[in-house]
Order: sequence, then C-alpha cells, then structure tokens
Amino acid sequence: MQATVRMDNTARQEITNWEDGFTIVIDTYKNGPKVCFVKQGHSLLKKKYEDGMETNIRIMFKSTNVVFKLFTGQLGLDKAYAQNRMIVKGDIFQTLKVVRMFYICECYLFPKFIWSKIISEKPKLTSNSFSVYMATIFGLK
Repeated sequence: MQATVRMDNTARQEITNWEDGFTIVIDTYKNGPKVCFVKQGHSLLKKKYEDGMETNIRIMFKSTNVVFKLFTGQLGLDKAYAQNRMIVKGDIFQTLKVVRMFYICECYLFPKFIWSKIISEKPKLTSNSFSVYMATIFGLK
C-alpha cells in the first residue's frame, strides 16, 4: 500500500482528505501479525504497531488463513466481509477508501486472470506494474 500510494495518483487521491496521523491497522485475532500505516503528507508510512495505539480504522481478520487467501488472490475483501471473516472498526466511508486502495494494489500485484476473479471492476491505474514492484521491493520512486 505504501508504494502504491506513492506511485499511483488514484490511490493517493483516496487519502488526500485524511489528516496527518490518520492511522490504519490491519491485523488478525489472537496476537497474530499486525501492520500499521500512518498518513503523513501525501503518503502512507508503515509504522510499528504498539499496544493501545490510537487507530482511525482497524481491520481484523478472524484467522491467518483468511489473510493468506486475500494476499494470494483467492478471496476478495468484499467476500471476506460478506462471509463474516473480518471485523471493521472505524468510519465505514473511510474504510471504503482503504478497500479501494487494496483493489488498486491487487491490480498492480496480480496478473489479470487473478484480480479479475476478486475485483468486479478494474480501478483506474496511473502507473505501471513494474514501477510499483520496484518501489515495493527497493523503495524506488
């Protein structure tokens, strides 16, 4: 998400109205892995999650199996929510922006035959996959 917001104008547009310090936490139940993003300027920065941290949006998956299916393109966020495999805490309208950013990330990271099964309509992409991959792996702009 960090590289996508930096490289893609559509993803960056989703966060423009958020105040600096807007925090998103994605985690799993029972002390599973957590990832935290904080908005600073026109970007999202990955931060270390600390217990008791104030969050604006928290997306909790009920198991690591659900997370595995999401990140391997076997399950979409909309289906995971509809199947009660996750819990969302926070403003639902802001959470929809996060979901749209996830869809943009998936379009960059997965080939069409994968993302077309989990996303009904392709979002507008303003960069190319190679650039986003390089920014993700090496932190390049």
